[in-house]
Amino acid sequence: MDLFVALERPVEQPVLVSAQLSARISRRLQGRRVDVILSTPNLRTLPIHDVARREGVLL
Repeated sequence: MDLFVALERPVEQPVLVSAQLSARISRRLQGRRVDVILSTPNLRTLPIHDVARREGVLL
């Protein structure tokens, strides 16, 4: 499962934040793997961000 998270504020350690979110959600889902994709003002926009915005389901 992939989860796209858009934040309005910059994140100092995006890799750490992404890993922490992934671990917490995975525990709630009985170990199911969750990949977290972050979008913040201080991160470069990649093609995966465009795909997530275009094809994702808003929660």
